[in-house]
Amino acid sequence: MKQIIKRKNFYLDETKIKGAQKILETKTETETIDRALDLVLFRKEILDSLKKTKGKGKVEKVF
Repeated sequence: MKQIIKRKNFYLDETKIKGAQKILETKTETETIDRALDLVLFRKEILDSLKKTKGKGKVEKVF
């Protein structure tokens, strides 16, 4: 996918940015927001995959 970088201006909660930065171990606010957006997109992929596999396969009791 072609990456298009565009400058944006937002009003964001500084506490949330710093908290996310600490969790994600990122150096800059831009890197933090970019990584957080990647995680949102990845979460969507995971949820879509789970929906596709729902009800498929067989679960057996092991004990």
